[in-house]
Amino acid sequence: EAMFDVVGFRNNKEEDAAFLNTKLAELDKELFKISRKRKRAYEAACKLNPDYVRGKKFHLAFLRSQRFDAKEAAGVIINHFDMKQKVFANYPAEIQGREVKFTDLSPDAREFVEGGHLQVSASNDAAGRSVVFHAAFQKNYRTLESFKQAIWYFMSCRSRNENVQQSGEVIVVYSGGEPEKMDIPVFLTQMRRAFASDIQAIHVCQTTMTMRFFLATLKLFLDNFTRFRLQAHSGTREEVDFGLRTYGINMDDCPVKPDNTLDTTFHNKWLEAQKQYEENISSPAILVPRRFDVLFGRSKRCMQHPGTMRCQLLVEMNFEEYEGEGKVERNLIAEKVVRIIHESGGRFLKWEGDSTTGAWKEVDHDVARAKVTHFFRGFRERKQKRQKQVNMSAPKRGIDSGNKTDMNASTSLPAKVLDSSAFYKKMRAGGMDGSNAESVETESIET
Repeated sequence: EAMFDVVGFRNNKEEDAAFLNTKLAELDKELFKISRKRKRAYEAACKLNPDYVRGKKFHLAFLRSQRFDAKEAAGVIINHFDMKQKVFANYPAEIQGREVKFTDLSPDAREFVEGGHLQVSASNDAAGRSVVFHAAFQKNYRTLESFKQAIWYFMSCRSRNENVQQSGEVIVVYSGGEPEKMDIPVFLTQMRRAFASDIQAIHVCQTTMTMRFFLATLKLFLDNFTRFRLQAHSGTREEVDFGLRTYGINMDDCPVKPDNTLDTTFHNKWLEAQKQYEENISSPAILVPRRFDVLFGRSKRCMQHPGTMRCQLLVEMNFEEYEGEGKVERNLIAEKVVRIIHESGGRFLKWEGDSTTGAWKEVDHDVARAKVTHFFRGFRERKQKRQKQVNMSAPKRGIDSGNKTDMNASTSLPAKVLDSSAFYKKMRAGGMDGSNAESVETESIET
């Protein structure tokens, strides 16, 4: 099961209303069974803000991350509030009953978050999971408390993302060669049991022998769940990147450059979207499309997105039926394709704004149906173009004036064979006299 998680083979549960209500009821029962001594922090948070702590949205996030195991989800919720009490022990009590905002962090923690040393990739991996890159070779925090607050805030932002809840995420750590700078694997092991985030794989990239020994020793002290999900990559930067690509990670969007500098372009956009959401300025911006989302646009990234290619495959599968129907029936077939996309968790997304400040926005149902109809027209045009090319490349037969086939024009015989055919025609035309036969024989020899 651990190896399946590492490579991305995971079957998500079908989330219909009846199933979700059943699992939410089971979670409430499991929370009630836990002793009051064990859940003191949880009950304290409930008194502060019961709508948040016992809310359906909050509980559903933990159920998804634990693959709808109600007992496991209840334990993670209790751990969540226990650890939150420790990390923010010096903060006002009201923070325990709500989400942590960027403005709540200490200046040192805010600087760590803004530095982009821990940031989300601009694209998911081949299995549709979110990818997080961590530059462990740079430590720009002064105290461990600030580091923990920054990690808490970052993981809180990740936990409210539905794609992370349902599909899990992958962590890629670039080490700097010094064991004392490897805080993230150890701390993530502790945080894994306190957040609605299913960390399915941790890829640690190291280039020194010291780090290889450190990582081998570290595995001895990890639990089985984490040990089998911790993958080591060593060698040159090109070799490390190639190894990560074999796990379906798009290294073109890696913010850690070969010279160990950080590209924070996408990270700044992501962080600004989190701030706007926390201030209730807007709903969470869509910056990283899900696996089955259909993207509007003609760029290579849009056309080769798995969701777009899947939609085009559905169009191709229904094309013959679509072509044989009238206008009303064609709209129904397009509706069916849209429904399949939506039922699988996909959305129809269109980019709004410029490349630096824009984001994806979900279009309404009519625009989505029009997009599918556009795919049908495009497939028809491509099919007609291919047929035209086939017809043009087919061999042509030569026809003489008497509407009979010219053998020399309709065959692709070698030149020597055609020349010999001409020789026999000339011999028959020349008769059997010696002079003609001699000249023809001479020409035959030359041929």
